[in-house]
Amino acid sequence: MRIGIIGAGKVGTTLGKYLSIHGKNVTGFYSRTHESADEAATFAETETYSSLCKLVEKSDVIFITTPDGVIPQVWGDLLHQDISNRIICHFSGSLSSHVFSGREEAGASGISMHPMYAFSDKFHSYEQFHTAYLTLEGDPEAVAVMKPMWEAIGHHVLTLKAEDKIKYHAAAAMASNEMLGLMQASLDILSECGFSEKDSMALLTPLVQGNIASMLEKGCVNALTGPVERGDAQTVRKHLQALEGSKAGKIYQSLGSTMVELAKRRNPDRDYTPIQTLFEKSVD
Repeated sequence: MRIGIIGAGKVGTTLGKYLSIHGKNVTGFYSRTHESADEAATFAETETYSSLCKLVEKSDVIFITTPDGVIPQVWGDLLHQDISNRIICHFSGSLSSHVFSGREEAGASGISMHPMYAFSDKFHSYEQFHTAYLTLEGDPEAVAVMKPMWEAIGHHVLTLKAEDKIKYHAAAAMASNEMLGLMQASLDILSECGFSEKDSMALLTPLVQGNIASMLEKGCVNALTGPVERGDAQTVRKHLQALEGSKAGKIYQSLGSTMVELAKRRNPDRDYTPIQTLFEKSVD
């Protein structure tokens, strides 16, 4: 199987290098600029293509590793090539394989793959890429080729439906980006208490690190602690009153019902009705 890569940024360069060192036939790179394609190809020890036509001719599988907004444009360019019997794969977390409209008429199959992985830079991200879980969705014939290829290298590969791709991406954003928003809200509250950001961060760091480690080891239910888990309605009421009308208060309240559900699962014999009622009143 011959793999050609369109796009020579962090994702494309990482995949090219990683697959090459695992014995896969990466035919080469094509990019917006010849310089970037040549840099990636040199690093991955493969070829540079000066034309899209040549890359398509030499490849059975075509990876599109450009920014999300460029993927439809690249797909439009590919439709002007002979892509019959080719697998076209993009790596967007939010776009599905539906972006490859008209692929049936072109005789190609489409698939989207998303590594749950932070690509930090072009030349070192491949070193830890073996830790990445991968998700795939797309045409069955494409999944049947790509899934075993990545599993043979040692990756866990999960599949999902195209209509669930944006939900999947939202979950990833909540677990990574929005966690930062939650942390900032906590820092803002401590700032109102008169603490500097440096001291606030120092106060919260052991708590955050301990909870994250516990969650990853035990799961959310078993890692849960605090006033909601204890059924301490009096303290929760005071929290809500202290934060009433603030952005942080809205965050606290919006997570309340989820926290109660976790607590119920951890302590099924405990009555959480008083706390549930507090959060429901806050919604009203």
